[in-house]
Amino acid sequence: MSNKFTILFLLVVSTNLWSQNKSFAIGYTGRLLLNATFAENSNSNVEGSQYIDDKFFPSQFSCVDEVTPPIRYNAYRDEMEFMKDGKMYYANKIDSCVIILSNKFYKYVSYKEKDVTNGYLVLLTKTANSKYNLYKKEKVIYVPEYIPNSNYGEPKPANYAIEKSKFFLGNQEDISEFPNKKNEFLKLFPTQKEILETYIKENKISFSDELSLIKLVDYLNTL
Repeated sequence: MSNKFTILFLLVVSTNLWSQNKSFAIGYTGRLLLNATFAENSNSNVEGSQYIDDKFFPSQFSCVDEVTPPIRYNAYRDEMEFMKDGKMYYANKIDSCVIILSNKFYKYVSYKEKDVTNGYLVLLTKTANSKYNLYKKEKVIYVPEYIPNSNYGEPKPANYAIEKSKFFLGNQEDISEFPNKKNEFLKLFPTQKEILETYIKENKISFSDELSLIKLVDYLNTL
């Protein structure tokens, strides 16, 4: 999947116009831009939140000019949610553009973790038409209720927990999990091993730190 696209940095906040159908358009033209399905109800008996941030942010889609509604990302269900007439909807998944929410840039992509999967990743590199891009996966997991087998343990209610973010490196062919060790990373670039190794050492690049990885990928794009 090509990662060549234009990133938009200005958010435009304007009036939302909605059609009245269950599958409806968002925007001025009446053209179908965003299909929607009813969102599933969350289990109110589970502690915690399905969201990294549960606010609805003004949104913009880099592939369309029309107005889109305030949206929030459900990191448990991997869905973009918005409200209409007091009801929650999931936005249709569009793999041809970036969804801009506040200062975050989400893209629906195919990526390799254990297996090839589809989902929303946060795009961390902001240069258009980059050869390499850095992504982050935000994820909330469900932790079942814990009932101890003896009197010594404490029961714990079911809860949603934020999982540690994983980073991914994308090129024009695929998106794969970012190596968590220097030697594994250098194996990906045998012809540039020495110059990358020097850069990593001089800049004290940490393979677990987001800002370090952004810096490394930005440098990689200059080679």
